Amino acid sequence: MILAMWVAINPALAADSKSPAPATDSNSTALAGDCTEVGFFPNEQDCTKFFRCVDFGDGRDLTKFDFDCGPGTVFDDRYDTCNHAWALPSDSTCYKPMESMK
Repeated sequence: MILAMWVAINPALAADSKSPAPATDSNSTALAGDCTEVGFFPNEQDCTKFFRCVDFGDGRDLTKFDFDCGPGTVFDDRYDTCNHAWALPSDSTCYKPMESMK
């Protein structure tokens, strides 16, 4: 989580990191409704994606940074990071039992 926060705050330096970098073409001042508070949030249409809303303290709107989870993982909002789908609570929309992963 700390590395993900560092990448979101320092997107220009993310290219040198082994961690997935935010998609720079989709980083923008958030549209109304995208970012209403600071934090990490799931992409409601794709379990393998999430975004972070950042307040840089400059008096402007929150800035949204989009992220992709690594191969075979989905966003786990309990920990604000990516996790295996079988490790999510069974009532999660992104949960998949380990048997179905074979």
